[in-house]
Amino acid sequence: MRQRRGMFRAIGGYFRAAATWTAATVLGSIGAYQVLDPSRKILSAGQRRAASMTANQLSATSLPQLRAICRRLERDNPTARAAVEGLVAQVVGTGIALEPDHGDDLINERLRTAWVDYIAGCDISGKRSIYALEEQAMRDIATAGEFLWRLAVLPERAEVGQVPLCVLPLECEWITTESPAAPSMGVTTAQGIEVDRWGRPIAYWLKNPDTLVAGESQRVVASEIVHGFERRRALQNRGEPLLCPVIERIAQEGDLVDAELRSAITCAGIGIVIKSTGHGALDTTTNGTTDDPAMGIGVGAVARLFPNEDITAFSHNRPGQQIQAFRGTLRGDISASMRISQRWLDRDYSRANYSSMRADNLDSERLLAPLREWLGHATIGELYRRALPYLCILAGVPMPKRIAYKLLPDGTPYVDPVKDVRGAVDGIAAGLTTHQEQIAMRGGDYRKVWEQLARERAEAQALGLSLDMSSSNAPAPASQIGEVVPPANDQPKANA
Repeated sequence: MRQRRGMFRAIGGYFRAAATWTAATVLGSIGAYQVLDPSRKILSAGQRRAASMTANQLSATSLPQLRAICRRLERDNPTARAAVEGLVAQVVGTGIALEPDHGDDLINERLRTAWVDYIAGCDISGKRSIYALEEQAMRDIATAGEFLWRLAVLPERAEVGQVPLCVLPLECEWITTESPAAPSMGVTTAQGIEVDRWGRPIAYWLKNPDTLVAGESQRVVASEIVHGFERRRALQNRGEPLLCPVIERIAQEGDLVDAELRSAITCAGIGIVIKSTGHGALDTTTNGTTDDPAMGIGVGAVARLFPNEDITAFSHNRPGQQIQAFRGTLRGDISASMRISQRWLDRDYSRANYSSMRADNLDSERLLAPLREWLGHATIGELYRRALPYLCILAGVPMPKRIAYKLLPDGTPYVDPVKDVRGAVDGIAAGLTTHQEQIAMRGGDYRKVWEQLARERAEAQALGLSLDMSSSNAPAPASQIGEVVPPANDQPKANA
C-alpha cells in the first residue's frame, strides 16, 4: 500500500507539472516559439530592436552606410562586380523596349515613329538613349537600392520639333532628409519624401550632395520625379541595395582567399633538416663554428653529409585542396541571393550540359521575369506615360483614351538551337503554343518578323531566287502528331 501511495503521488505531481507547462505554452509566446527563448542567441538585443522598426525608421539609420559599402564592393571586389554585371545583363540586356498598343493600328504606327526618334536621345544631354538609362538604373538598384530621375521640359527642344521632356539621372543622395518646411495637415515627410495620408508621394526634397556649404533644399513635385526601387515592405519609401544580403559572404570569401595566399607565401620557403645518429647536442651557432657536424645551408648550397646522416626537405600544401569547395559554397550563396546563376560569377562552363543549361535558364527566368517586368514599367513605361501628350502632338493623333503598351525585353537565348527550334515547331504543330508566343520569347514581334519574311521572299523572287522555308515553319502532318512509329525491324517487309 505504501508503494502504491508513492506511485499515485508521483503520477499526480507529473500531471500538475504538465498542466503548468501547458498553461505557460498557451499563455506565453516564449513557450510557443523556441526561437524566442532568451538563451538562444539568434539575434542580439540591438538586432531585435532593429527588427521591430518600420522600413523607413530602419533606412534612416542604415542606408547611407549600406550604400557606401555596396558601392565600394562593386568598385573594388571582382565577385561583387561580376554579380552586379550579371544581374544587369540578364534583366536589361540590350534594353527593355516598348511598343504602343492603344488598339488602333494607325495611331500605334504614328506614335511608334515619334517614340523611336524620341528615346534615341531622351536624356538631358540628348546623347543617351533610354536603354542606357535603364542599364544605369538597374545598376543603381543593385548598389544603392533605388534610381532617381528628374524630368525637365526644355523649350529649345520644342522649338526644333522635338519632344521637350528630358531625363536627368540623379544619384539617390540627392534626396535629402533636411526638410525646412513643416508638414501640413495630413502630410508627413519620411526620408526626404512628402507623402499623403495614404503613403503616396507628393513632393521630393532635393539637394546637391556635392555642395560643401549648407544650402537650401529644393521642393520638387512628384510629377517631375521618377523614383523606383524594389518595394519589400508596406509603406516603404526608400530602397535597400540588392547587394546587402551578400556583403558578409563576399567579405568571407575575401578573407578565405587572403588567408590561403598568406599561408602559401609563408610556406614557400623550403625547410631542410639533417638527421644524424652520431652526435649529441646540435650546433646552435649561425656559422657552424663548433665541432658538431650540423651546419647551416644557404640558397644554392650543397649539404655535406657524414656517415649515418640523412637530409629531409619540408614542402607546403597551400593553397589547400579544399579552398575550391569552400569558395563554391560561398559563391553559391552570393549567386542565389542575387538571383543569378553561379556561372555569371565564375564564367566556367566546363561541367555544363544541355539539361543543366536549360534548367538554369528556366529557373533564372522564373526569378528575373518579375524584376524585369517591374523595371520596364518603372523606367521606359513611366517615361512613355509622361511623354505621351507630347508624342501625340508630334504624331498628329488624338490623345488615346486608354494608355496601353507592350514591353519587349531581350529574348531568351537558345541553349541548343537545333533542339530548341525543333521543340518550338512541334509545339506550334500540336497546337500547344503560337508563333507570337515563340517569337516573343526570343524578344521579337511576330508581325515584324512576318513582314520582313514577306519582303525577303518578294526580293528573292524578283531576282529569280527561291527561299525554301518549308522545313522551318510548316506544321507537321496530322498523322504524325501523337503517332507511335514502330521500330525498323517491326516494319512489314515487301514481297520479293
